[in-house]
Amino acid sequence: MRRSGVAEDALSMEAVVILTADMRAVVRAASLCFAATVTPDGRPNLSPKGTIRVWDDSHLFFLDLASPKTRANLAVNPWMEINVVDQLSRRGYRFLGRASVHCDDDVFRQASKIAPEYEVASVILLDVEHAEPLVSPAYQHTPNELAMRASWKERRRGLDEEFEAHIAEHGEFVV
Repeated sequence: MRRSGVAEDALSMEAVVILTADMRAVVRAASLCFAATVTPDGRPNLSPKGTIRVWDDSHLFFLDLASPKTRANLAVNPWMEINVVDQLSRRGYRFLGRASVHCDDDVFRQASKIAPEYEVASVILLDVEHAEPLVSPAYQHTPNELAMRASWKERRRGLDEEFEAHIAEHGEFVV
């Protein structure tokens, strides 16, 4: 049975999230997410991931390009939350579930194809068990999403100019 992006799994009777067209569009548009895990001593760990993608109807994944802490945390506690927000629309989703780490298997080989220029240590696959919207409070005084996007396009231009002036004055970040 499917209601509001949630289906009931007939075998386990647990709710599983069916990623909606809107969820998929936000993930595609954002491409950057923040993944939250818990360290072995119970502290939060939040890490940006620039390769977030939809795997199938109920899974998201990202490539582990430089994520040894995320991988270590998941080895102890598989629970992870991923937040994805479209910057211009100021809305997105939080996805919660158990993650699995894939190395040298079919998931790893297929997922790694999205970034052949990188050395991929592993692929993190999230089984989305819960999803809920993230919506900016700015919608309380913005009439609709198109108005929000127009406002943030203009604001984004100003922020970019300001940061480029910072770079010109202080120099580029060197890796």
